[in-house]
This record gives sequence, structure tokens and C-alpha cells, in this order.
Amino acid sequence: MPVLDLSLAPYEEVQSLQGRLRRAVAEGRLSAGGVLLLLEHPPVITLGSRGGEQDLRRPREALASSGVRVLESERGGQATLHAPGQLISYPVMPIPRRDLRALVRGLEHVLIEVLIGCGVHAVRREGKPGLYAEGRKIASVGLRCERWVASHGTSLNVNPNLSLFDAIVSCGEAELRQTSIAELTGAAPEMAAIKNRYRVEFERVFGRPLAAIRRVTWSEVEAELGLDRS
Repeated sequence: MPVLDLSLAPYEEVQSLQGRLRRAVAEGRLSAGGVLLLLEHPPVITLGSRGGEQDLRRPREALASSGVRVLESERGGQATLHAPGQLISYPVMPIPRRDLRALVRGLEHVLIEVLIGCGVHAVRREGKPGLYAEGRKIASVGLRCERWVASHGTSLNVNPNLSLFDAIVSCGEAELRQTSIAELTGAAPEMAAIKNRYRVEFERVFGRPLAAIRRVTWSEVEAELGLDRS
């Protein structure tokens, strides 16, 4: 399965791209049966299917003037924030055994192993997708599923500006605070190293052979995969 590094890519365009890739996977037009996208986003607050204005601590106009966009997302969940320094993983692929719960657990497991390699012990919380370290959230999971094909995925706080999270009620929990690998360990690992580690652990957890990471822009993904843009 291809692994494509999109570097820093805009949220809206990549969300639309995932919709086209989901259809390609569902229709059998992607020979590898899926693709793993690794990237970062510019500062953006996304509101999932259960998110709304109540999840914003500042007016949209004030956020926009500070360079943070607010966008509706097709994924599940409530509000989250993406920013440079956060690894985004979007696996667009059939849901293994059509077991969505197992997919979420698998994605969490991948991140647990990545964090262990960074010296961070992360845990799950019952009924709360994502991972927590020292009582704060370090990784989130949010999926979109269509015709048994999953997209969207996970975010891992490597070294983002954590103060940006003050603008939202994270995941519907007013008291929840975010943390990062850099805050917990005192060192910011290279994003390229985290991406490589993520690829290794994803392959091991899901048992799907993955190609070496290739770097492309978001607009080149479909051509890279041999797909007509439709």
C-alpha cells in the first residue's frame, strides 16, 4: 500500500481528496486497495459531526484574524485543532473485517507504539477515542466511513503550539488539556523520524505491507496513484 508524505497541506483540499480516494477504493480503482497519507495542516479548527459553535472559546472572526480557520469536517466527533508540529495520518482503506471498533483500537495501538519509541507512556480512556499521557490528551482519532471504506484518522501532538488549543473545548471536555511529545520529554523529535516510525508500526499492527514513503503535494496524489481525478 502506498505511503505518501504530503508535508504541509490545506485541510479543505485534503478532505475533498479523501472523498475521491474513498470512492476509488470502494470501486476497486486503486490497485493497492488503499493509501496512507501522512501530513501536517496549517492552523485550523475542525468541527466534526457532533461539533458546533459551543466548542469554540473565541468568535470565528477573532480566530480568523489570528490565522486560525474554523471548518466543518465530515469526520465524526466534536472539535479538534490541527497545526504544524502535529502528525496527521489519514489511512484511506477498507475497514478490516468491517470492524470499526477494531480499526480504532488498531490506530490507537500504532500511536501507543510510536510514543513508546519516544519515551512516552500513553493510555486509552474507556469511551473516549484517542490517547492520554499524564492526564492530558496527546493523540486524537476521528474517522469517516463510507461503503466500508475508512478515511480521516489520527493526529499526534509532536511539537505543536499548544496554546492554540485554548481556543476550543477539546473533544467536548471543558477541562481537558493537550500535551505533546516535546512537552513531556523536553525534546522535539524530527517529524520525518516520527513518520518513519508510524509507517513501521502501522505495517506491523495491521499486517499490511507498505511501500516506502514518497513525498508528493496533495494535488499530485491522484496522478501518483494512477487515478483520474473524478
